[in-house]
Amino acid sequence: MKTSYVPNHVTELQGPYGPLQILESKVQQIWALQHVQNGNWLTQSGRRLKVCSVGRWNRGAGPDFLEATIELDGVRQMGDIEIHLYREDWWRHGHNCDPAYNEVILHVVLFAGGMDRRILTAGGIEPEEWNMGPWTREDIESVSGGSPGLFGELVPELKEWMESDDPVSIRERLKIGADRRWQDKESMARCLLDSHGWEGGLHRMFLYYLGFPFNRRPFYEMAEALPMSCWRSCETLAIIRQKWAESVRWRYGRPANRAECRLKQYLKLNSSTPDWAVRLGNPPGFLVDRLRNRLSDLWSTENTSVIRRQAGLPEWDIWLTNHVLGGELNASLVQRLWVDVFLPILVVSNKLSPEEGMGIWFHGRPATFPDSYKELFKLASIQNRKQYPLCNGWVQGILWLEDQFRLERVRSTIGK
Repeated sequence: MKTSYVPNHVTELQGPYGPLQILESKVQQIWALQHVQNGNWLTQSGRRLKVCSVGRWNRGAGPDFLEATIELDGVRQMGDIEIHLYREDWWRHGHNCDPAYNEVILHVVLFAGGMDRRILTAGGIEPEEWNMGPWTREDIESVSGGSPGLFGELVPELKEWMESDDPVSIRERLKIGADRRWQDKESMARCLLDSHGWEGGLHRMFLYYLGFPFNRRPFYEMAEALPMSCWRSCETLAIIRQKWAESVRWRYGRPANRAECRLKQYLKLNSSTPDWAVRLGNPPGFLVDRLRNRLSDLWSTENTSVIRRQAGLPEWDIWLTNHVLGGELNASLVQRLWVDVFLPILVVSNKLSPEEGMGIWFHGRPATFPDSYKELFKLASIQNRKQYPLCNGWVQGILWLEDQFRLERVRSTIGK
């Protein structure tokens, strides 16, 4: 498996069936399988959309799907489809300057909002744009097969690949995967903050991740319908129970991870520490200064143990757990929110620089992961070498790789 990597641009990975473009793979899969509800689909300009053919899933550079057929207000068109999580990724990936995207007739995004700027090709054409998010049948993680119970199912395939490569090359590919996952989390945070401000964006992202893995979509709907100020009363739970009785999977998961338990935790946090969002937005100056004073020295090394100690990462954990969240959430959930929600939001709101946020995110403690990953870490000489103790970045890299293998299974049977 060969890779070529340019930070913040398109990454390509040589998969078992040929080159595979690493973009928003989960959204591509939803489009390919048309895991969307039928309805009166309208583009951003208000034109009625009908998908006649999803197109040919592209295995090389260029748009994600080629030669698709759609109808706009009953008029049939053939061209390419480009798919992203957020609008801003059109510019972030440089498509506005790349002639390969001149035949794009539809830009599909999962999340609404983001930059208020026209989508234009290098040829000056403005493709139609459609927000697919409201029409997905399930939350994005469930559609892609990315629930915790399924992560780890492809470990035998990953192990076979890793056994044919050396630890240095494996770690380089894990870094690529970690970087890609960080970009997606950062992009989501930016989209939500641009659209809803600090408290509104943080509220939506917090509840979205509290819904992991079975209830992300209804939890996000709750955040849209009930602002943070409503989550300080126990009466809110009764309202939720009534309004979302059918859409929430109340009995899924272990008791501590079930929907009602998560919702009660969020209610308790907002009741006992109503200014937690303000506290999060004001990290202690001594911790930030310590991080910035050592930045140029630390990020040039890969030694996680040194970075954790000298950049004060344990102190960041204590500040978050006790001062921001008031000790209301268990350590596992705090760590998941730290890496999935809080660090990306602190970066896009300029509380931390991208280098600072990514450094803490990569070298910090990991959230929970399947036990079967441990044998993969050994093949990458992670954990059994002092320089490469287990950290969040390596776990994120494995998650990314497994998702690419899962995606390739689908791609091998669709759009050949």
